[in-house]
Amino acid sequence: MKICLNRVLVVEGKEDASYLSNYISSEIVVVNGFELSKTTISYLKDKQVILLLDPDESGKRIREKLNNEIKDAVNVEVDINECNRGVKNGIAECEIDEILNKLHKYVIEEHSKETGINFSDLYNLGLMDNKELRDKVCKELNLGSCNAKTLYKRLVNNSISLKQIKEVVK
Repeated sequence: MKICLNRVLVVEGKEDASYLSNYISSEIVVVNGFELSKTTISYLKDKQVILLLDPDESGKRIREKLNNEIKDAVNVEVDINECNRGVKNGIAECEIDEILNKLHKYVIEEHSKETGINFSDLYNLGLMDNKELRDKVCKELNLGSCNAKTLYKRLVNNSISLKQIKEVVK
């Protein structure tokens, strides 16, 4: 069973996000290492954020940069000795029990995040296949840059109602 967090989880790379998405159903934002885009930082500034970055020097530098940009970010650090399943020592190489143990106090019930929005609502509003309209909704609702799947996750994570989405689409 996947856990749901009460915050946005921020990781360095796509491998980290892919690995964690097997165990966590919350929104996971990838910062692509030092490529931290202004759009991503702008999106994260107004959110409750957990920084789960690699326990290496580059992870520490990225953590420092994000902490300077994002007020009250929660810093979760894993033991580097538990992150050695592969060649690297990153989050994707950590034992999942180590990560989940560090995140346990941020777990919420899955059903408390329910907004009533589903993919068919987004499809009916034209948001699944209309990038321009999707970009407009993302911009108006301060959701950052989103593909359809990310838009859905961010709408749910930010408790945005179908009514709010319809108002922007008009």
